[in-house]
Amino acid sequence: MVIKMKKIWLVWVLIVVLMIFIFAKGFGVFDSNITFQKEDFEQKRVRVLNELSLAIEEAKAQGKYKCCIEPPCTMCYLGNWIWKDGSCYCDDMIIKGEFDKVCPECKRGIEEGKCKSTDETRCKT
Repeated sequence: MVIKMKKIWLVWVLIVVLMIFIFAKGFGVFDSNITFQKEDFEQKRVRVLNELSLAIEEAKAQGKYKCCIEPPCTMCYLGNWIWKDGSCYCDDMIIKGEFDKVCPECKRGIEEGKCKSTDETRCKT
């Protein structure tokens, strides 16, 4: 009888613990967004920009990001230009002399002297 009571208590304790876990999860206690929610604007901004920079570096390493300025543009990676899937080929367009196919961010960078094209002589539009 004592063993049976201990088993019943153990089952109840497990049920209570499970209920507490489900309740806490429902209110986001274990949510990874807690950090995001606690960050102020500047902390979020810095983290997002760092992650964007890392993503662009990864695309560069894969040969998909051939930006003509340094630091590289973000417009192409975010898909706000003609290139898709986190790629940039503005440097290739400069080499071909097709400045109409260089994103606005790269054009501005060229004007500001940030051009690092593989063909430096073509950096002048």
